[in-house]
Amino acid sequence: MKNLLVGNEKRKATTDIIIIIGVLLLAWQLLTQQLGLLSNFLYPSPQSVLGQFKADGAELLAHLVASVKLLASGMILAIVLGVPLGVFTASNKRLEFVIRPIASVLSPIPPIVWIPYAIAILPSFQASSTFVIFIGAFWPIFLNTLNGVTNIDSRYIKSAQTLGLNQYTMTTKIIIPAALPSIFSGVQVGLVLSFILLTAAEMIGSSAGIGFYVKLATDYGNYTKVITGIIFIGLIVTVIMTLFHKLEKHLLRWRS
Repeated sequence: MKNLLVGNEKRKATTDIIIIIGVLLLAWQLLTQQLGLLSNFLYPSPQSVLGQFKADGAELLAHLVASVKLLASGMILAIVLGVPLGVFTASNKRLEFVIRPIASVLSPIPPIVWIPYAIAILPSFQASSTFVIFIGAFWPIFLNTLNGVTNIDSRYIKSAQTLGLNQYTMTTKIIIPAALPSIFSGVQVGLVLSFILLTAAEMIGSSAGIGFYVKLATDYGNYTKVITGIIFIGLIVTVIMTLFHKLEKHLLRWRS
C-alpha cells in the first residue's frame, strides 16, 4: 500500500514537472518570437537553441567526454582516499581529535580559490583541474565518512566483537555498510561541488570541455551557443545525478 501511494505521488510530481517545463518553454517562445519583448541577441529563441544543439551535437559530445574524464579522475581519487581515511580516523580517537580541528580550518576554504595556484604550479591543466576537483570532493566525503562511522550504534560494534570478528571483517561487513548512508551523502555533496569546480576550471584555462565551450561562445558573443551550453550542462548533471541516486537506492535497498 505504501509503495502504491509513493508511486502515485511520483507520477503526479512528474506530471507537475512536465507542466512547469512546458509553461517555461511557452513563455520563452512568446517573449522572444511572438511578442519580441526580449532581444534576440541576448535571448535566443527556443528554435535557435534547438538548431544549435543539432549543429553542435558532435562538438558537444566531444567536450562532454573531456569533462567526464576530468570529473571522474578527481572524484575517484577523492573517494579512494576520503572513505578509507575517514574510517581509519574514526577508529583512532587520538587521531580524530587531531584531524577534526585541522579539517574545520581547511574544509570551509572555497576550493575554487585553488584554481589559479594549481594551474601555476602543476605541470598540466588536467593535473591542476583534477587536484581542484579532488579538493572539492575530498572534504565532504572524508567528513561524512568520519561522522558516519563515529555515529554507528555501539551495540552493533559490541555484538560483532562478541562474535570474534577480525578487524578486516569488522570494517568491511559492519562498519562501512552501517556508515554507507552517510558516505553516499558526502559523495553527493562532493559530486555537486565537482561539477561547479569542473566548469569553473574549464572556463579559466582549458582548451576542451563543456565549460570551455560556454566560455568560447561568450568571448565571441554567441549567446545562442551560451544558452545551448548551459542547457546541455543542466541535462548532463541531471542524468548523472539520476544514475547516482539509482545506484544509492540499489546499494541501500536494505533501508526500505
